[in-house]
Amino acid sequence: MKPTPAGATSAVLADPITLSSVEYRPLPPSSALGLSAFYIALVTLMCGFVAGTIINATVDAGTGYAATEIGPRWRQRAPLPINRWQTLLTKWLMALPITGLLTSLALAVAAGLLGMDAPHVAYLWLFTWLCAASVAAGTLALFAIVGTQGQLIALILFVYLGLASAGGTVPIEALPSTLKLVSQIEPLRQILSGTRSILYFGAAGNAGLTRGIIAATSGLFFWLLLGAMVVRWYDRKGLDRLQPDLIAYVQQSVSAYHAQAQPQPQPQAQPPRSDLGTPQ
Repeated sequence: MKPTPAGATSAVLADPITLSSVEYRPLPPSSALGLSAFYIALVTLMCGFVAGTIINATVDAGTGYAATEIGPRWRQRAPLPINRWQTLLTKWLMALPITGLLTSLALAVAAGLLGMDAPHVAYLWLFTWLCAASVAAGTLALFAIVGTQGQLIALILFVYLGLASAGGTVPIEALPSTLKLVSQIEPLRQILSGTRSILYFGAAGNAGLTRGIIAATSGLFFWLLLGAMVVRWYDRKGLDRLQPDLIAYVQQSVSAYHAQAQPQPQPQAQPPRSDLGTPQ
């Protein structure tokens, strides 16, 4: 006679397979539900864009090619005899430490003040610094090549198209085909890939970090090469921002104005003469 299984055994034999859903890679507790990588990537992009915009205005004002206005005070310096290549090189050299400072401040606020989970903060800072420097170099190159309209072009190219195609909030697979193509070259998409790898996947290269580093480095060299080629061609063709004779005339006029504005020394009063004569 076949033995009858117990109640618990009967229940297991009746339904031997149990399915349970578990999270494959649980996100860190302070990751904004997986959006912290997108936030850091967006802030990194803005660090590069804002740094390029501020540096361009500051250097142009300091060299006399733009005016500065603070409240009711307006100031215009005399232009310096500096060519386009020297100006762009100065701006690029300034962008390197400034982008590093801005990204370090952003990470200090995010990880230190707000408590964002960042297990590899040193890697994250170096990566975001590289990406911000690449965006700043591109913004400054567009300013030098196009002029004032370079700010609008950089805003559309880096910010607007990047937000639409980065895949930070909407998966790449759900985007239109045009934005899918744009996402392959947009810097925000590449910054997001590297940032996500550092924050969530132990800074693994095959999780997007290698792609982000290659893309940021390639973008940096592309903008440096393009800016240098176009600006040096401007200089060889004599396409100066201001003609040398005009710069000399302005500097001469400024010197004459300062000399005229200085107070003139008053003649010393003669001592009063005595009518008593000289003693005998």
